[in-house]
Amino acid sequence: MRLCLALISLCQLVVLAQVQAQPLDFTVLEQRAHDPNSFTQGWEIGGPHIFESSGLYGKSFIRKSELASAELVAQRALPQNWFAEGLTLVGKHIYLLSWRQQRGMVLNQSDLKAIAQFPYRGEGWGLCQMGQELVMSNGSDALQFFDRRFKPLRKLKVHGGKRRWRHLNELECAQGLVWANIWLTNEIIAIDPASGEVKHQVDISSIVPKGISRDAVANGIAYDREKDAYWVTGKFWPKQFLLRLHLPDSAD
Repeated sequence: MRLCLALISLCQLVVLAQVQAQPLDFTVLEQRAHDPNSFTQGWEIGGPHIFESSGLYGKSFIRKSELASAELVAQRALPQNWFAEGLTLVGKHIYLLSWRQQRGMVLNQSDLKAIAQFPYRGEGWGLCQMGQELVMSNGSDALQFFDRRFKPLRKLKVHGGKRRWRHLNELECAQGLVWANIWLTNEIIAIDPASGEVKHQVDISSIVPKGISRDAVANGIAYDREKDAYWVTGKFWPKQFLLRLHLPDSAD
């Protein structure tokens, strides 16, 4: 009898491990123009502003815009040898990653001036802040956690169902989850930062602008706390969208 119960419990665990992440529906609350020349890498809201980094060697820049109107406040070109990647806001500063330089940059939020750099190993893709930890993706199926001095703390493999979640890209830490674009897809996933389990999936194929190039993949997730919704966009997208996600505990 004990053997039978053990086998039943094991089977239940296997079934649970294979359960697919819950797909989420969404409602488009707003849409507005987005710079079609921006190879969007980082995308985050800070107070009344939204900050965006754009990649590519010789063309990388960082900009600050009014959240309410999308009006440009400031923009600064980055060094020619810098391929900008994800960013996050820490206090009055911006932490900005590079792709293969294995160095990050610290900038002032006020004027976008660079004030320091910090090293890390491997490629840098997405970045967000959760509590006292900074969370970084590198295009693999793992998230790396750092302290504010960018000292490595832990590494977390992302898992869920029967799928391997590779190509984690731009990140947003919000509502207790790590939200991630999946490179070369129209998918956004929500990851439990404690276990690495994928809790939710969002397919935004229905809002992808028509006629865009193959390189114009979805990339950019920014949580708007006041509206309890997410601004999303993509590389070279001419539009950005505010989405209300229908989470399981939502009153929608």
